[in-house]
Amino acid sequence: MIGYLYNPEAYLHDTGMHLEVYERCQQIDDMVQEKYDVQALVLRRGDKSDLLRIHDESYVDWIEKGYENGVRMIISADTIVSEGSYDIALATATSTKSAIDFFKNGGRRAFLNLRPPGHHAEIITGQGFCLFNNVAMMAKYAQDAGYKKVLIIDFDVHHGNGTQDIFYHDRSVFYFSTHEKNNYPFTGEKEEIGAGEGRGFNKNMPYEDYISDEDFLALFDALPKDFEPDIVLVSAGYDLMRDEEISSAQITFKGLAQMVQKIVDDYHDKPIAFILEGGYNLASLVKSVDITLDILNESDL
Repeated sequence: MIGYLYNPEAYLHDTGMHLEVYERCQQIDDMVQEKYDVQALVLRRGDKSDLLRIHDESYVDWIEKGYENGVRMIISADTIVSEGSYDIALATATSTKSAIDFFKNGGRRAFLNLRPPGHHAEIITGQGFCLFNNVAMMAKYAQDAGYKKVLIIDFDVHHGNGTQDIFYHDRSVFYFSTHEKNNYPFTGEKEEIGAGEGRGFNKNMPYEDYISDEDFLALFDALPKDFEPDIVLVSAGYDLMRDEEISSAQITFKGLAQMVQKIVDDYHDKPIAFILEGGYNLASLVKSVDITLDILNESDL
């Protein structure tokens, strides 16, 4: 049975008239409740100290007190800070521990339907709709639980600059990203391979505009062959789909299914969690998650 994490109070992170809205998660949840028998994972609100393992303390403090101090956005209007944003973002990042607990108790597949997203949140700042880095927090919890070598696969159409930033010097976490080259945040060049002890443990596969299924799928042949992960975490950004308006990628539902299937096949004996990142065309997003859950469900039998 798939472990499934959802916070019905995520609407308290109020983004107003924005691409990244609560209805994204709500409509996914409606589909999940109608179609799938899942194991509901426990929501939790961890400690602020957990966030300090991935973010600078001054940044976390700034977000915690931000709204009452008049902060309404981070860097630009694309990343909103509302009255409830800190509490929801803290709960989102730290609830990822529940998925790790699920794996330790015998679970094999999980989907985390959470907001705000996280992969653009760097050590010292949030950006790109992201406040705290959820997949990075989950990687730390995984290592606490004994999953020492973590593979993070990020297929969002935008480069996960935050996740790369957090683990750039870390050889215990391999970060692999496919992303549209000529798109926000304009990072993630092939030459960015990690530094220090982490050199060689960061791999970017940027692609040109209007990429096809065939060319996109070929990028995943570059998944690391000599890094044997104990767990696989997937930053699942569905904004690469053909019907999305913030990219030119031409990925079809068939192409998406083939990509998810490849991840499952390559790491079939490892715990695998998909953590929601982008995806803003609601119909396309819900269908994409449905495809992902169907494949995860089949691989768990």
